[in-house]
Amino acid sequence: MQIWLIRHGTTAANRERRFQGRLDYPLSPQGRREARLLAERVKSLAPDLLLSSDLQRAWETAQIIARATGLVVRPLPLLRECSWGVAEGKTLEEIYTIYPSLRAAEAAQISAEFFGGESKKRLLARAGLVLRLLSRRFAHRRRVVLVSHGRFINALLACSLGLSADQFWPFAPAPASLSMISCEEERREYRLELFNDRCHLRSGEK
Repeated sequence: MQIWLIRHGTTAANRERRFQGRLDYPLSPQGRREARLLAERVKSLAPDLLLSSDLQRAWETAQIIARATGLVVRPLPLLRECSWGVAEGKTLEEIYTIYPSLRAAEAAQISAEFFGGESKKRLLARAGLVLRLLSRRFAHRRRVVLVSHGRFINALLACSLGLSADQFWPFAPAPASLSMISCEEERREYRLELFNDRCHLRSGEK
């Protein structure tokens, strides 16, 4: 099985560098253009299953892909973004104003759990549930497309490659990016084949 991981297109909150979490931001006009270009790329892959987070930015991206591929998108709440608690809707600078002690930490090391959000351990467990769901219910599918969010894709890649919650997760997929892991069903082993590919967006830059 090939599992294609798509981060939703750009939102206004992405542009403003806000923590989105579970807040239901829509795609921006730029994000919709990205999704259309991405949809043509996904169409060429001939996927046979399309699952998406039900948050608006991911769901809208998935609907655009569904129209291009002819697939029916299925909602999967397990693909929702990590909850960031009270940090949601705020920029990093606004967070530093409220919690000045965090300035000493690198942005990548700031924990959602600190703000009452989802811990890395819980996020990793949720990613594991998604992988088990795919292997048990959809093992007969050749190419599965998951439309989700940056932090969750980070966790899913970490889980598939055997990283723990105590380790650093190095994956930071950009909006409208495409990544892929392959699964060896007999051994239940995963391999990262593609990460953060955005070459499909180049035609929109002309």
